[in-house]
Amino acid sequence: MTEKKKQKTDPIEKLQKEVKQDASDEIEAVEDGEVISTKKVVYAEIDDEITSIYDKIRAVNASDVYVVLPKRAALFQSIVNLKILKRKAESLKKKLYFVTNDKNGLYLANAVGITVYDKAIDGRPALFSTETNDDKLRITPLKASINSVADNTPTRLNERKLSISELLRKDKGKKTVDVTKLSTAKPKEKKDKPRFVIVAPNRHALIGLTALSVFILLSIIYIALPGVTVFITPSASVLEKSVNITLADFQRNKAELDTNPAQMIASYPIDLTVTKTLNHIVTGKKFSERGANPSGKITIYNTTNQEWPLIPKTRFQTKEGLVFRLTDTVVVPPATSLGLGQIEAYVVADPTDSYGSIIGERGNIGPTKFFLPGLKADSQSKVYGESKANMTGGVTDFLSYVSKEDIAAATAKLHDELIKAATVDLRSAVAAKTKLVEGSTAYTLLEGDGAIKIGEVKITVPPDLENKDLKQFDLTGTVQVSGVYYERDQMLAILKSELILKKSPQKELLQVNDDSASYRIFEWDEARGKIKLTANIKGIEQFSIDPSMENGQRFLQNIREHIAGKNIEDAKLYMQNLPEINKVEIESWPAWAPTIPKLADNIDFEIRNAVLVQ
Repeated sequence: MTEKKKQKTDPIEKLQKEVKQDASDEIEAVEDGEVISTKKVVYAEIDDEITSIYDKIRAVNASDVYVVLPKRAALFQSIVNLKILKRKAESLKKKLYFVTNDKNGLYLANAVGITVYDKAIDGRPALFSTETNDDKLRITPLKASINSVADNTPTRLNERKLSISELLRKDKGKKTVDVTKLSTAKPKEKKDKPRFVIVAPNRHALIGLTALSVFILLSIIYIALPGVTVFITPSASVLEKSVNITLADFQRNKAELDTNPAQMIASYPIDLTVTKTLNHIVTGKKFSERGANPSGKITIYNTTNQEWPLIPKTRFQTKEGLVFRLTDTVVVPPATSLGLGQIEAYVVADPTDSYGSIIGERGNIGPTKFFLPGLKADSQSKVYGESKANMTGGVTDFLSYVSKEDIAAATAKLHDELIKAATVDLRSAVAAKTKLVEGSTAYTLLEGDGAIKIGEVKITVPPDLENKDLKQFDLTGTVQVSGVYYERDQMLAILKSELILKKSPQKELLQVNDDSASYRIFEWDEARGKIKLTANIKGIEQFSIDPSMENGQRFLQNIREHIAGKNIEDAKLYMQNLPEINKVEIESWPAWAPTIPKLADNIDFEIRNAVLVQ
């Protein structure tokens, strides 16, 4: 019974094994099934990099992969990209095919050995036909779902498979097979492979890419970063204008002045009496009874071969100006073969030296040499004197007195000081009138060409002043002075307005030098109270280069366009030769940059006003 039972159960066990084996085979077929090659097409975008295309190829479970690439695709920029993609596909055991019309892509793909489909067959695309028998070419991309990539697409078997229910009906009531385990069997989980793969770069390509990047960076720095600042000093010149102006007496010409006539301003008379006192120190001196002159002996030498007579009072003088005189007649013998002719004589000093100063004690001198100031210069070396002992007896004691020369000198000095004081005091009087007027009115004295009239200088000298024993004395003098003053600002306003009218239209008036204003009187009508004069003023005008104005912007833009990219020295020479420019200085960044930047926006200008010495 046991053996029969075993024989009866053997078919059931066999059927269960077959069912389990079939289910297991079917599950494995699902897990390990081949990918349908007719639907494995990968579409690449025009800007897809090699890593993106590689990720799409790796996701396809097919041995033959067709990559559709548009024209000018980024993949075709380098043959290195195709070599790397082919090598990585071969490592995945996949064969690549390209579908493209890009001529460069055709050339590069053929160079690396990748098959390319790019022509039509019988009027329809060769890779899009379903009538071919080649499974590799049976690609029908009519729907996105048909050509979509499935990671686990099962392969259908050619033979018919029995279902579990059919297997159970064949058993005819035999023991039921528990297939719950089969239905609940879970497929083996497939680990997801990382989608990003780091590909080791080619060493030469990496070096070339780095060098290219550095070159591009340096090019950008060279073109975009350098800049220059051009300092321009416009050409300038002195502008001078002369205008005829009339000074009209305010009281006599009030009616005419009220009408504000052109180039006429009011004037005002001023009179003043100037008084001045001068203190003078006398120079006259005479000996008192206690004073004495020094004296002594000198030896007189004669270098000629003839006698040389000298009369009394002959002067002998030292180089300091001390004068001594002979008291008696002296005849100096001639020179012989034995030596110079010589004779000893007695001399006495004068009260004053050659400069008019008292000698007195100053004449007590030691041995010295004397010359005769009365002789010609060429004869003074022929006869001369020399003292061998000290001069003695000099006593300094004198009295000061007013001499005739003192009075004359004091009078002349006081006269000059009164003339100078007349003009100074007249200016002070005009300045005092300015302080009395409220506002900014500034009066100025009319000077030059006899504008200031000075009367007769009167100096009174006491009749008994001469020969008085005085050390100093005072003299007093007076003089009448008169003039005309006017408002300086009114004259300057007339001169400046005329200067502006004379300015060139292309230039601007940079500066007006008020101190340069001058005038010359050419007519004085005292009866009508009018003074006509020619006034002159100077200013500085320079070419107008204002970046905020349209003309200035156009001028600077023309310079930018001309000097952009040029050598700095050539650019400076070009600008220096423009008539509107006087001086050019260029500061560049970096300092070693030899040329002007090519970008006009990197060229800045700064205008410096001209400064002229007038």
